[in-house]
Amino acid sequence: MRLNISTMRRKSALLALCFAGTLQTVHAAYPEKPVRWIIPGAAGGAADATARIVANAVSARWGQPIVIDNRPGATGTIANDATAKATPDGYTLGQATMSTYVMSNHVLPRLPYKPAEDFTNIAKLCTSPYLLGVTQSLPVNSVSELVARAKARPTELNYGSSGNGSALHVATELFRSSAGIKITHVPYKSVPASEMDLIGGQIQMMIGNFATMATHVQSGKIRALAITSPKRSPLLPNVPTMAEAGIPAAELTTWIGVMAPAKLPPAIAKKIHEEFTAAVKDPKVIKQLADIGCDVDPTTMENFDRLVQSENARWGAVVRQNNITAD
Repeated sequence: MRLNISTMRRKSALLALCFAGTLQTVHAAYPEKPVRWIIPGAAGGAADATARIVANAVSARWGQPIVIDNRPGATGTIANDATAKATPDGYTLGQATMSTYVMSNHVLPRLPYKPAEDFTNIAKLCTSPYLLGVTQSLPVNSVSELVARAKARPTELNYGSSGNGSALHVATELFRSSAGIKITHVPYKSVPASEMDLIGGQIQMMIGNFATMATHVQSGKIRALAITSPKRSPLLPNVPTMAEAGIPAAELTTWIGVMAPAKLPPAIAKKIHEEFTAAVKDPKVIKQLADIGCDVDPTTMENFDRLVQSENARWGAVVRQNNITAD
């Protein structure tokens, strides 16, 4: 039987076109069921609050629910690992934060995934500063008074964070080294847990997420000393910046974004990027995020990917220069 090579080539090409057409139809229909968004923080924390605002807006656009899956602990590695190992079909997304997606890479001794290979960077959503607060029982009212007390009583002050290697840990160590003081790190599994102990006086100070810390400041539960952004926040206009307080090296702003498992089909990644970006440009969402101290700051997928790479280089250097470890 003679094999007609030309006919076989035409059939192969036709099959390829049909397969490509089927994929395009599948991608165009996405999402056809609920999407899970894995959040590396506890319910009630800043990352969770931000996610729920954005998720509601995207769900309304899609006509499909986005289910928030809180996976706190291990400085985000539990959540990141679940995202990395999920099927790359667009129905499992991860939340990328500077703390859990960048800083932990340089402080934790081992990771169950490869940060540079196991994820698809999709969209940057917003930025936010941190807030330095102290328990109300600590008799200091400014950064200079806090530094003076720490130098006079080097074993007295304990600070909380959301875990070893978290952005809160790195930010406070940056503050400690810049101020030339000795303070003791007390890592917690989640931000809300550390904030509750700050309110209760079990720890004396904390550089925490602005969204939740500001709420406790406004209710009188903690005392704010400084904000880490370049300018003051309209939500707490009387709180000085770190530069104004005399510690300009402790200035930093965090960000929150969306990522997914590696090998996510580009068409689906593009659609997710477009929908999340459109959602955070909605005036209602901008207002909701501003109310918790977050500034909407979307960019292109390519720029977000470059941001993740540059932030890894930047904070890796900071961690090494300040000898910050997960101990």
